[in-house]
Amino acid sequence: MYESVMLGAVTGLMFSFVALGFVLTFITTKTLNFALGEFMAIAGFVALGLASVSWIPAVLVFAGAIAVPALLGGATYHVLVRPFAGGSGHDVRWLLTTVALSFVLLNLLINGQSAKVRVLDVPTADGFATLLGVTYSKQLLVIAGLAVVVVTAAHLVLEKTSVGVKMRAVSEDPEMASLAGISPRAVAIGTWIAAMAVAGLVGVLWSSYAGLSPRMGLALLIGAFAVAVIGGLTSVPGVLLGGLIYGITTYVTGYQFGAAWGDVAGLALVVVVLVLRPHGLLGRRVEVKV
Repeated sequence: MYESVMLGAVTGLMFSFVALGFVLTFITTKTLNFALGEFMAIAGFVALGLASVSWIPAVLVFAGAIAVPALLGGATYHVLVRPFAGGSGHDVRWLLTTVALSFVLLNLLINGQSAKVRVLDVPTADGFATLLGVTYSKQLLVIAGLAVVVVTAAHLVLEKTSVGVKMRAVSEDPEMASLAGISPRAVAIGTWIAAMAVAGLVGVLWSSYAGLSPRMGLALLIGAFAVAVIGGLTSVPGVLLGGLIYGITTYVTGYQFGAAWGDVAGLALVVVVLVLRPHGLLGRRVEVKV
């Protein structure tokens, strides 16, 4: 049981890393990118291509793999999301456009790269390590540790910097923010770029651990969305809490009753949270101006 709790906590933090991509865009624009899994796969395939060139150093492989989905994220917001996100809070056509983008990108990746799982040869933390009496993959520990660092950094930026002030202003009242000299469009695009950069980083790290394929992001996407809902889509620290709760719940239930029941328990937990606290454990109610 203890081992299940610890493994669940580490795995949950990995889901938190992915969930940060959802929370960042929702905080500023009240929108989500349901093609996030494909953006992660794109980062992995970009890394695969760059890593095949012997003279490109590892740091540039990671930089390029992060930059491509980041720029694609900015373009996605500008072309497919912004036209439906600036008016009535009830216009959710951006959901349809991002879901459609997910299908398009998935088909392009499968047709261009095939559906087989590939080995991504980038620097990784090989082997296993024992922490608090439990043995983990070193790469999974690296991902979980980076999740805590990046989520904490994102929270500090949001709460302690002028960039965070602009993001909160745009989130609360874009019209007033515009009158104060803040460009809601620039802030929104910048947030989407940052969120997809995070997704790209996780995509490379996870691909180097579990293998790279066009469908690699699907399982992560479901868990990450559950984590974001549990913690609260308006709370950056909430992704860490949501990740720990979701990861421990699924692993402990899976240990007791089987892996399939673990997944069911995680999704059932989402339903319970939505019923009892619709805005998440640490989230706040979103006010929609009409």
